[in-house]
Amino acid sequence: MSRRVSVPELIGRRDELAVLTDALADAAAGTGRLVLVVGDAGVGKTRLVQEFADRAARTGTTVLSGGCLQLEADIPYAPFDEALPGEFFAGTPDRATEFRRVAETIAGAGQPVVLVLEDLQWADASTRDLLVFLQRALRHAPVLQIGTHRSGEVGGDHPVAGMVAELARLPHAERLRLEPLTPKETTELARGLLGVEPGREMVTVLVSRAEGNPFFTEELIAAWPARGEVPQTVREVVITRLARLTEGARHLSRLASVIGRTVSHDLLAELAELPEVDIGASVRDLVHHGQLLAGEDGYAFRHALIREAIYADLLPGERRAAHARVARLLAARPTPVAELAHHWDAAGEVDEALVASVRAGESASAAFAHAEAHAHYERALRRWREASAPEALTGLDLDTLLERAAVAASIASRNRRAVELTRERLSLLDPAAEPEKVALAYAELAHRAWASADWPLARSANQCALELIPAGSPSRVSILAHRAGLAMLSSRHHDALRFARELLPVASAAGDTTSYARGLMVLAISLIGTGHAEEGLSYLRQHLAVANETRVPRLLGVNYANHPEALVWLDRPAEALALAREGVARASEFGFDFYLLLIVGNQVRALAELGRWDEALDAADDPADQGADAFTRLPMDLARADLSLRRGDLARARALLAACAEVLTGQDDVQHGTELSALQALLALREGRWPDAREAVREGLRVVLPADNQHRAARVVWVGVRVEADAGLPDSSARADEILSAGEARLAALEADGALLLPRTRRYLALARAERSRLATPSPSAWEEVDAAHDRYLLGYARFRWAEAVLLTRGPRQQAVTALAEAAAIAAELAAAPLAEDVQALAERARITLPAVTPAEPVSADPDGLTAREAEVLALVGRGLTNAEIAAELFISVKTASVHVSNILRKLGLKSRIQAAAVAQRRGV
Repeated sequence: MSRRVSVPELIGRRDELAVLTDALADAAAGTGRLVLVVGDAGVGKTRLVQEFADRAARTGTTVLSGGCLQLEADIPYAPFDEALPGEFFAGTPDRATEFRRVAETIAGAGQPVVLVLEDLQWADASTRDLLVFLQRALRHAPVLQIGTHRSGEVGGDHPVAGMVAELARLPHAERLRLEPLTPKETTELARGLLGVEPGREMVTVLVSRAEGNPFFTEELIAAWPARGEVPQTVREVVITRLARLTEGARHLSRLASVIGRTVSHDLLAELAELPEVDIGASVRDLVHHGQLLAGEDGYAFRHALIREAIYADLLPGERRAAHARVARLLAARPTPVAELAHHWDAAGEVDEALVASVRAGESASAAFAHAEAHAHYERALRRWREASAPEALTGLDLDTLLERAAVAASIASRNRRAVELTRERLSLLDPAAEPEKVALAYAELAHRAWASADWPLARSANQCALELIPAGSPSRVSILAHRAGLAMLSSRHHDALRFARELLPVASAAGDTTSYARGLMVLAISLIGTGHAEEGLSYLRQHLAVANETRVPRLLGVNYANHPEALVWLDRPAEALALAREGVARASEFGFDFYLLLIVGNQVRALAELGRWDEALDAADDPADQGADAFTRLPMDLARADLSLRRGDLARARALLAACAEVLTGQDDVQHGTELSALQALLALREGRWPDAREAVREGLRVVLPADNQHRAARVVWVGVRVEADAGLPDSSARADEILSAGEARLAALEADGALLLPRTRRYLALARAERSRLATPSPSAWEEVDAAHDRYLLGYARFRWAEAVLLTRGPRQQAVTALAEAAAIAAELAAAPLAEDVQALAERARITLPAVTPAEPVSADPDGLTAREAEVLALVGRGLTNAEIAAELFISVKTASVHVSNILRKLGLKSRIQAAAVAQRRGV
């Protein structure tokens, strides 16, 4: 519903209006812009944006606006449905096509266009994906996008937090934080509302109670008692003011709060069941007292906090009865089925809630909004056992509903829940009566178990599927594809190659494109894993071509998750980075959510190998969806742990590895589990815990040596020999020999089976042999055999060890000095504090004076994890400085200051600058 309301003069927001005006000027010139307006509830986000939008509209700018809804199960794309003319997501072939149509509609709506999306803290997953996509699609369009969200409701574990962090770092984006009013501005606001100078007592109470919140300030003034106690909270203020109105006005406000943010006049009149004259008087009372705003064809609450307070004050019985009446009236009108499901469920009407939830799930799935579909199907399952005749009502049996819920959960990266739902299905099915259906359920269980990092279950489920599926069943092809995929993922590359070669002709004959594509991927990864790089890359390119042609999200996601990783294995990190970034950009467009964090993990690893460590950590630092499968975080978190170790942030590394261990312990995972073992050993090594380091190496070797993963095996072998070389214990030489011999024997066996050793494998093997020389006669030549390739850190480490060997064997001293200086420079460049310390310690022992290098910024020792700059900013916040004043004090931009303040609030778990200032005082800064 469109609406225009008059807004009183904004107090203390001239600078913010200027920021929006400048952004619109950029957009009008063809440079798309995004401004995220952030602040506490009631601080004036809507008022600011509406005032700006009204001014823009008066100059001929097209303004499109919509808001997110606060529902238990979301309506997909709700703010876009409100903002845009026409219908979207109805009968389209894929999400990407529809996303592009949305972008074209927005860009073509005017010259320029302002798109306002309010209350992003309630944004559904599909809205978040579309908004991320629009940043690329509208980058060079005359469009200014403005999003508002409450800062106090988007913490690190909020699903919107990752999106906001991702958007805020874009070059065309700006985060505009609305600060509370100062005491002077509070006085000015009170003066404007009262028409006279406010008394000192009133100003004191307003400042202390409202803490600069404009909405609370206005409501306190409006509710100011002639005598008695001043209300303490927003809810008390709203209810106090409401009590002064007529009974008819109070009745209407309660009904309106149940409907939602906005309500049409006709619907409100039907709900109230009052004569039109009484309705008119009651509505005028609400508008006159600032509870509702009148629009063209209905009403809206002046602020969401008013609606929330009135709704919270309803008794349970009142709430259920109101929802039931709203649902009955909406059912006779064109209404999103998700909204109907919400009202029927809140009313406790079981049968109606079940039917509407199933239909809402179907509608969301058709719109490629799988997270929303999952939520609706879960509600349907909750109501299923309470319904009078669920199968007759819905036209479904329980097995179908469970599978729909599991499919939606899996695509939305909720595979642990998908596993539970699939197991419930299997408990209801009879293998003797329906062997094919049961076999397919086991095949899906295998995939979902793998995606939730339950390898034993994945393997057993796939075996059950193979045993149950009838030999002549067309569905056998997909189960064979699952078998090949599991063999590849288990690093059983020789088996995987055999399975894939058997699969491809069968899948091709059956016309099963998905299974055929899976066979291509298995061939690609297993060929590369066995050293046949170019042949494997050709299959990866074929797979990507099939994925692009079919536009199947899962196929695209699989390629972008595996292709860059394979390029990293092949020492091609720049190509890997480009492809991973392409995958991240396309994820929102096509909706392969499960694979997104895997792709980001590849991006982090590629940046790390390129020596761009700050960028790598920055790319991994956005809050992730806490409900998503923990498995998908592994590549990113393992790469972050590796970098944390190299930078000396042992506490951070320890926390990341502990989180990974929770997922991987007991799984015998070759790819991620052996990397976890290697990093656990290196952490224990740094902390001098030799038994723990040795145990981690033993565990890694136990898992990796029976598999076909050559470079993982060589890496664990290198780490194992390094542990013994650093420990220097009486039995270290024997242990090092044992580890090295086992690794060399396994690699020789792989070569005998036709594998070619990758350069990465040879590098780790050379490192292991060089480390072994440290336990005997130090060998500079052994370290010369280490080809670090693009890896600056390994180059620095090898130069350090080469210099050490030269000095210990009394070789050419000046060459050792040069090598140490090179290692010191690399350590400083990467901020690799432990390497820098080792280089300096060796130099001091050898009485070598190294040339001065720019010291790396030390790892923060701050008790709250703040960086040195953030601690500096916190001190200025404690002095009461605004972002502009902080920027002037530190010679940085206002935007940069705002980012630092946001980071401080997030790290300290605070909601406002006032709380941050209190923390600063307690810290003595």
